[in-house]
Amino acid sequence: MKWLNYKDSSIDIIESVEHRLQITLPEDYKQFVLKYDGGYPNPNHFKVDGKVEIFNNLISLDENEYNNIYEILEDLQDRIGDQLIPFAEDGFGNLLCFDYSADKNIVFWDHEKNHDDFKESTFVCFSFSSLIGNLF
Repeated sequence: MKWLNYKDSSIDIIESVEHRLQITLPEDYKQFVLKYDGGYPNPNHFKVDGKVEIFNNLISLDENEYNNIYEILEDLQDRIGDQLIPFAEDGFGNLLCFDYSADKNIVFWDHEKNHDDFKESTFVCFSFSSLIGNLF
């Protein structure tokens, strides 16, 4: 697997996100984002309910970067609620999120289907490592 256009992050940035959002991010994700914050994976496909989707890029945790986690949450908080924390985009307005109502499982949030109810997101896998390991 290769990553393009990424930046190193820092423990301070990760801890700031956790403090501001009052969450604890999954350890496997934190270790990964330390090296590949905002990066684009190749390969970048995964399956959701038998349909192929795209993992376009990791959402940056750095508030000084364009389209960072804070901007996305501000724009979509009314639509995704407090239980979904986005970490990646597909390039079409859909998000991969940690579902904090379900042990931080990975879910796919389709912006066309999920207008009001974050519970309509679709389960992808149990962990960030599993998602990355199954990209094709």
